[in-house]
Amino acid sequence: MLRLATARLVPASRLTAFSQVRSRLPRTFSTTMAQYHPNTDPPKGFAIFRNIEELASGSDKFRRVLWTGTHSQFVIMTVPVGGEIGEEIHTVDQHLVFLSGKAQAIEDGTKVSDIHPGDMVIVPAGTKHNFKNVGPTPLIVSTVYAPAEHKADTVHDTLEQGEKLEDEGKDEPPSWAKQ
Repeated sequence: MLRLATARLVPASRLTAFSQVRSRLPRTFSTTMAQYHPNTDPPKGFAIFRNIEELASGSDKFRRVLWTGTHSQFVIMTVPVGGEIGEEIHTVDQHLVFLSGKAQAIEDGTKVSDIHPGDMVIVPAGTKHNFKNVGPTPLIVSTVYAPAEHKADTVHDTLEQGEKLEDEGKDEPPSWAKQ
């Protein structure tokens, strides 16, 4: 038997009461770039990021760390048209979710796969990899490193700036993030 749901009317006074309670609840993390503040101390409790695609689209930075935990780190990236993440090998695992744009995933410099919005790629530690933006719009990516790969408040304007800071040892994860 199929049951149809029926709408229940809720008195306006209850909605108002709910709104008042909700407005007093603490926000664990801002989800707009204008109000963005990464945690630079070990987190206490969880963070909620709403509409990651919209949040990431609001950043014109190549790399921006949003959250760093003791065992992982959440980062968003905006790769310009014709740009790339850069061939690299990490000592940590990396999980990438492609939010918008079109990319090519390149493993070991030879194996090429087309990547589309909604795709996820998991790169185990020690795997040589690169992702190139081959579409007509910026490539928007969210990624989780496990453990952390970057300084907790990292913001890199460009790939070149990120590589320079990494080469100089100025983009190291915090000591409280387990390596």
